[in-house]
Amino acid sequence: MRENVEDSSDDRALASGSFAKEEFGMARDAFQLAQGAATAYEQQKVVAIFRPLAEATLAVVGISDEDVVLDVACGTGIVSRVLHQHSPKAAITGLDLNEGMIATARAVTSQQPDAYRWEVGDVTSMPFADGAFTVAICQQGLQFFPDEASAMKEIRRVLRPGGRFILTVWAEPPRFFIALAEAIGRHVSSQDATRSLAPFTYPGLDAIPALLRSSGFAEVRSSDLTIDRIIRDPETSIPLEINGNPVGPAVTARGEGVMADIVSDVLSSCRDLVHGSDLISPQTARLFTAIAV
Repeated sequence: MRENVEDSSDDRALASGSFAKEEFGMARDAFQLAQGAATAYEQQKVVAIFRPLAEATLAVVGISDEDVVLDVACGTGIVSRVLHQHSPKAAITGLDLNEGMIATARAVTSQQPDAYRWEVGDVTSMPFADGAFTVAICQQGLQFFPDEASAMKEIRRVLRPGGRFILTVWAEPPRFFIALAEAIGRHVSSQDATRSLAPFTYPGLDAIPALLRSSGFAEVRSSDLTIDRIIRDPETSIPLEINGNPVGPAVTARGEGVMADIVSDVLSSCRDLVHGSDLISPQTARLFTAIAV
């Protein structure tokens, strides 16, 4: 893991990435899961990558039983669930705009109803008091906020002074998803190929330190975490991966033959990533930490 302490030379608002800001904005606006896709998301993406990323992140940042934690853009709540395993007495609230995600989070934690508080809400206008939390975590959510600056200021508002903000954003498109996007482009459309890469092509990645400082944070640090995305039985799992992505309906509408062609193309492009019955693709996240001032 590499760590950087960001200095004032990074205060300029940089825009980098594979796609122009306008194209990313279009892809981001479209990257909303239909309610029925939340289950596929939980079964495929959480197991393959979001649980491993949550475990790696929490192992680095350290959260105590005394912390009051907000899981921003919580999805189906995997960060909250892993956190509860590590710090069972910490107060945990998860917030997401997608009602299907929150419904799934409630369902998978129904045996522990007192351990979590789940809320449907907008990150730019959260239903919490000023300084309500000691820690806020956002795993792979920033790149989908239409107004990043308003979201960061709102997160600062609900953190008490000295509270910590922990943020991860994918640093680059991984091999597997490049191959998947290329196959979708060949068999479906270039627009859907672009949409499928939206989580990995956030053009504001290098400007995040400046964004955090302008939103009321200090002591901004960054490091890279590389996690193996393990796709078990890829011939079965790749269609699930696609169906847990907003481009899923566009792919399935083309029929089973197109889905099979996409899976075949991906496996051909990624044959060196196949180990036994698994496809293992390294995936790198940029981890940012900051202190509310």
